[in-house]
Amino acid sequence: MIRYLRKIAIISLACLQSLLLRAGGVEPSTSISLNGKWQMGFDRNYSVNADVPGIAADPSKMSDQLLWYKKEITLPAGNWSYATLELEGARFAPEVFVNGRSVSKQNGGMAPTLHLLNAAEVKPGKIITIEIALQSLKNVPPADASFIPPADQWRSNISSGLWDDVVLHLHGSLRIDRIIPFTDFSKKTVSVHYDLQQIKKEGVAASALLEVLDANGKSLFFKTVPVTSLRDSTDISYANKLKTWSPETPNLYQLRLTIRDQKKQLLDTRTISFAIKKFETKNKQFYLNDELCKLRGGTVVWHRWVRSQEGRELGFDTTWFKENIVQRLKDHGANYLRFHLGKPPERLLDLCDKYGLLVQYEWSFFHGMPATRESLLEQYKNWLDVAMRHPSVALVHPYNETEGEQLHTVWNALDQLLKDYPPLVMEERDVIHVHKYWWSLFENVGLYYDDANQFPQTIMVDEFGGNYLDEQGNLGGYKALKESYLRFLGRIHTVTERLKFHALANAKIAEYWRRINAAGFAPFTILSSFEDGNTWFMGPLKNGVEKPVWQELTAAFSPLSVSINCWDQNFTASQRIDLPLYFFNDTRNNTLVKARLRLTDVSGSNRIDTTIQAAVNGFSKRVINLSLRLPATTGRYKLSAELINRPAAVKYPVISSWEIRIVQAEKSAGLNNVKIAVPDEEKELLAFLQQQKITTVKLQDETANIVVTSAQSWRKIAAGDHQLLNALEAKIDKGVSVIMLDIGEKYLGQGYPSKDGDLGPLQGVARITDPRITQYKLFKGLSLKFTEAAEPESHLHADRSDSSLWKNIPKDYTWLWNGMRGGLVVPAADMEINGLSAEAFLAQWKARGADETAIRNGNYYAYELQGFYEYSSKPDDAALQKKLKDKVIFLVQDAPALANAINPATPIKVIDLANGFKSANNGTAKKFTALASCGKNLTRTPVAFIDFGKDKGSLILSQLLTAGRLANGYGEKGFYGIRYDEVAAQVLLNMIEKVSNRN
Repeated sequence: MIRYLRKIAIISLACLQSLLLRAGGVEPSTSISLNGKWQMGFDRNYSVNADVPGIAADPSKMSDQLLWYKKEITLPAGNWSYATLELEGARFAPEVFVNGRSVSKQNGGMAPTLHLLNAAEVKPGKIITIEIALQSLKNVPPADASFIPPADQWRSNISSGLWDDVVLHLHGSLRIDRIIPFTDFSKKTVSVHYDLQQIKKEGVAASALLEVLDANGKSLFFKTVPVTSLRDSTDISYANKLKTWSPETPNLYQLRLTIRDQKKQLLDTRTISFAIKKFETKNKQFYLNDELCKLRGGTVVWHRWVRSQEGRELGFDTTWFKENIVQRLKDHGANYLRFHLGKPPERLLDLCDKYGLLVQYEWSFFHGMPATRESLLEQYKNWLDVAMRHPSVALVHPYNETEGEQLHTVWNALDQLLKDYPPLVMEERDVIHVHKYWWSLFENVGLYYDDANQFPQTIMVDEFGGNYLDEQGNLGGYKALKESYLRFLGRIHTVTERLKFHALANAKIAEYWRRINAAGFAPFTILSSFEDGNTWFMGPLKNGVEKPVWQELTAAFSPLSVSINCWDQNFTASQRIDLPLYFFNDTRNNTLVKARLRLTDVSGSNRIDTTIQAAVNGFSKRVINLSLRLPATTGRYKLSAELINRPAAVKYPVISSWEIRIVQAEKSAGLNNVKIAVPDEEKELLAFLQQQKITTVKLQDETANIVVTSAQSWRKIAAGDHQLLNALEAKIDKGVSVIMLDIGEKYLGQGYPSKDGDLGPLQGVARITDPRITQYKLFKGLSLKFTEAAEPESHLHADRSDSSLWKNIPKDYTWLWNGMRGGLVVPAADMEINGLSAEAFLAQWKARGADETAIRNGNYYAYELQGFYEYSSKPDDAALQKKLKDKVIFLVQDAPALANAINPATPIKVIDLANGFKSANNGTAKKFTALASCGKNLTRTPVAFIDFGKDKGSLILSQLLTAGRLANGYGEKGFYGIRYDEVAAQVLLNMIEKVSNRN
């Protein structure tokens, strides 16, 4: 397909006709903007005037008819011979008509298409009517590379329309197809390759004038050479003439190619943006102009954004985009912008060229790519040609989250095409794109990696932080948001808490990736649709009011910065802590980086206030290990490090901060008289009880009121120690309550691989296709079943029916306990308790969302698939099973994390709850109470209270990872080693009080 490259300034038709014409007319090459008002309507019924470019039709619907545009134009006078219409974005499969007759039809529409207006009426001075017919996506075959994949249709613009500029090119018998500069940075030369298209069968004898102009159009130097073929090149030297382009110094030029025939008559001329830039990967890092370049920025999903009304209104507004995206990113210290899932309007790339943002440039393939090689060769070429006229383009991303055989087709096409382009930094071939949605709607807090050098290639972490909130701070439209916010914030949360969580999950994960030396990162997403992503703005989008996430990310974005590495949250009074403080210098100059370190209480008073400085070489980081003595007073504090000498280009404070808590476990007075039996091997439990001044006795002691076991005892039970089980059962029969801690399997997920060096899936959690299941018989008819889950949990919440474990504990104190990767609290194993009484059976299923009354009334069934539940009165409810299956399939198709964690092909389990209720009448466990909840939708119950009735002891079963956290000296070494946590100690005290005070 012929492809014209657009010139920098397009002259409007009205202005063009008012020009003083040379020699009775314009020269034969002119580019005319046809943007503006066009008549538009379906089925050629022109009913409205629409703005071009624009999103004129409903972006959430596929039409059943062709969408038509029409415009009458007066062609300018002059010596030109031919005209070609360039549609920079015309969805889908545009067909062009002149005076009612079809003259050109092309596939695609996500990349520019060219249409020769081959009609007798197309002559200088004539008035013609141009019509453009666009197919509905409904009629676009998946084999077309512009097809919008089903996984994106529900959240993206799926309408037809002219979504980018419309330009009319007037030219002679030779026209310029494309201009591609190849820069040799070491030799300071540029080889300008260009393709010409011969319209008329005649010789190619012509000359080429190559000029380099400054941003104002002033010619800096030129070179004239003969044209020897339709595919030719010209070398020029720019030594001492041109400056390099970078985000800090976006020195932008123009490259103009002019073709004349032997009579010096102009045949064609094209001008593209041009800059001296070299971008590459080396030593698992990015390099720009032979200097280390860390990519720090965000993401705009333009084709999703314009699905919203505000996106439709602002999507083409360069003033708004420049002020609120481009300049705002730079003011916060960023240097990079990812345009996700498709080329945006080219005017937005122009802004990145001019003001200095490196761009990740993408095609719209998403979760599969059924396009043919032929379609790819055609449309990838046009798409890559656009990239060649934008110096800001750095990373090229021809597909997203696609794998398997389809990639062979992609790379078969790319391998043929890329020979015609300068070296490009390409997805997978040169860069691993990491999508780890830790602490957000897909995944738990992760922190699996210690250094970017663990990866086999350069890593660009370009998706994380997906806790989408609308302009009011409420949940966006993404279907998995509710269950994720339940997982991390619990059942009740405020706008303030949601905005804070949104900011934390983006900023703290970004700082983590920067600390471990990732080549680049970009949280997700600044602008997108309500259905997926929302925006980082509050209130009307046109006002550009930032959500807190912008400020929180400044420490990650700023080239000079500081970062506190402190994932522990719970500390004791007067505790001395070791605090790694990172200093970053992403500039070329050696710099003395200065930071103000403060610890403030809730009133804002400083408890610690000191200045820390570090000499940091250019393009490097430095870690200063501080030793701090925390205050003696319990409560909440804010630990922050603020950069004192922030760069002039950064307009906002550069602050890395964490909220920490100083906690003192409180023992109820009622525990002063209890006697607790502890097995001899439970050394940590003994130390804990002694620390709390609680009387301990031997397991055999008949005066014990309570028995507590932990990890050491569970190992014996798991190995078949019936003697211990019998002893515990005997205690319960005598009215002694038992607390069993750290029970079950200790699967810890992807952060703790069984094989050293195993990175796991980089776009999702470890896949559990055949979960490990273990079962244990306890006593009094109880048995436990542990099913391996995809992830462990770091956030623990009180169950809606009982919050007794949260006595003296604010709700957020049980989020992120000390040590382990991501502060893990619950292992990756789902616990199911069997052998309960009828009432206990009811309570367990009520905790999973079942209707208690329906279970009692009979004919009530649970449908379970991969941890997701639906309920029905029918044992073979096909509609409900389809609903459940569709839900899980949707999540798998959409989210890479879930795709790896969930297998929708497994059979749906149907559980007869009414029958289970009846069968449980013989169970000895009279009462079941869920004491804690965790996981998505809070369906996991890691702590349960079981009452065996009058004169019997009660039982608490706990999966919580408390071993190593209950007493000092029993933890592990290393930054991610499990450590003492005063909140864990308080939870155990509350458990003891719970069984002491049972009704």
